[in-house]
Amino acid sequence: MNTRLLNVIGLTKSLGTGISKLSVLGGISLNMAQGEFVSIVGPSGCGKTTLLMCLSGLYRADSGRVEFNGVEVKGPTAGVSIVFQDYSRSLLPWKSVADNVLFGMYREGDTPSREKRDRASELLNAVGLRGFESRYPWELSGGMQQRVAIARGLASRPQLLLLDEPLAAVDAQTRAEMQDLILTLAARYQQSCLLITHDVDEAIYMANRIIVLSNRPTKVVCEIDVDLPENRDQLETREDPTFLRIRHQVISLIRGMRTPVELEHTQGASR
Repeated sequence: MNTRLLNVIGLTKSLGTGISKLSVLGGISLNMAQGEFVSIVGPSGCGKTTLLMCLSGLYRADSGRVEFNGVEVKGPTAGVSIVFQDYSRSLLPWKSVADNVLFGMYREGDTPSREKRDRASELLNAVGLRGFESRYPWELSGGMQQRVAIARGLASRPQLLLLDEPLAAVDAQTRAEMQDLILTLAARYQQSCLLITHDVDEAIYMANRIIVLSNRPTKVVCEIDVDLPENRDQLETREDPTFLRIRHQVISLIRGMRTPVELEHTQGASR
């Protein structure tokens, strides 16, 4: 993991205009190497998704610079794919499961259709959806729909897969299964991944490195190496003293950034 894949320098971004203008990103700098799995966490509403949209080229930053493979990102970039949180909106309901995955290869005009179909079949098998190729997204459970979205995200063979809280809308059991699935796919395809999540346990379980963000206007507070065994287990990993130490560190940082109103709300909910 020595080749620099992503480089972010002094990124700023505001949303809205006039008196409603809100400064979201306040000069973020970070980097990511080829082959890394990086998690980004921070207080609720700090701008994690806004950051991801800037990294993908879907938002234009106000200032600063995003570089992918040494080239400045000025719009949607070949080699970068996104899996969004809301699979019900990101999947195309009028297309079959197979055609949704094939849609991820739309830029590959020169690739033979048979090769694309074979790749889609391989990915659907990899995410456990063999036999569902002709179904439509609305015929599947939420977890299955997100599996389709992940397969589509991998379909273009991206160098970087951006994951925007992809498991926030599924139940706890499905979430654990999907965490392990994503890690398995990342290892199989040697996939570089950047995960946005509000779940600290998930961030630690899945990543090689965690980046903690501050409140708005958002900056990087610290970066933490996750020194856990490469092969993760839902029970053993989460009981590892290193896991618990990192969990304590990250939660303490985020709690320390909460406003008095947020702390009062949290304390009231726990009574």
